[in-house]
Amino acid sequence: MTDISHVNLRLIDTTVLLIFLSLMRHRKATEVAREMGLTQPAVSHALKRLRTLYEDPLFLRRAHGLEPTALAHELEPKIRRIVRLLSQTLENPDQFDPASTATDLRIGAFDYELTTVIPKLAAEMRTLSPSINVHAYPLVYTEALDALVHGRLDLAIGYFDIPLRSEATFVVEDLYSERYVLAGRRGHPLLSDNPTLEEMAQADHLLVSPHGLIRNRVDEALRMQGYQRNIRTVVPSLFAALSIIENSELVMTLPERVAVGNWQPFDIVHKPLPIDVGDFQLQAVRHARDANSPLHAWLLENLRRIVSS
Repeated sequence: MTDISHVNLRLIDTTVLLIFLSLMRHRKATEVAREMGLTQPAVSHALKRLRTLYEDPLFLRRAHGLEPTALAHELEPKIRRIVRLLSQTLENPDQFDPASTATDLRIGAFDYELTTVIPKLAAEMRTLSPSINVHAYPLVYTEALDALVHGRLDLAIGYFDIPLRSEATFVVEDLYSERYVLAGRRGHPLLSDNPTLEEMAQADHLLVSPHGLIRNRVDEALRMQGYQRNIRTVVPSLFAALSIIENSELVMTLPERVAVGNWQPFDIVHKPLPIDVGDFQLQAVRHARDANSPLHAWLLENLRRIVSS
């Protein structure tokens, strides 16, 4: 492909870019024409301009419709970013229309949120705005906050203890209150009844942590009573942990919603902790630069509604 010149750039306008994205989604020129209120010859003419510009067919005719070429797949995220930037220049709270906005929402979350929140959010986005994509990344704590600062994320979901000096940098919103429970395989002797504090401390524990052995509020509460968890296994992901406790004598502390949502797939049971470690808040964090963004306000509105249900 030749270098893009000013002459070539004149072949591109917003309509051509939107037609390209619509073709990637529908794979049929007739569907694109109907969606955008254009004639089919207008769609074909736009595609011809793109083929000339990129010196590539971009879409191959097949019995089921149009099949994107490798270059078309490569161009799609770049063109989405261009359309997103153009859209942002026009946005204001009164004009934002999710049904016509094409963009990617980049969300950082840990396994807990990826299990309980992100699936519902992604499904809701497909219904409310087919051109808004949800991209989730396994970023937590300082990694997620750093990605927000550098513009690599639109939103981070999780538990954050944000220092006072950083409060002006981020906008933090509580989504819901959560508490820890003790979970293990069905039939585990420790979970046949509510365990005592001593029984919990003596059990073999599994810890989910992407950064190795760490201590949290459960360990601090136990320490205040003269106990400590006997952590025997540390794994970086939730699904690995659930699979392990389902088939072993290990137990683990989990947010209650995660335990409730996974008792059938992994055949686990859970009981209240024998010690009060306090509730914690699942939070949504965005950068201050997005505090007045209608896109982010709309995202948070739907996120609050999803988690409340």
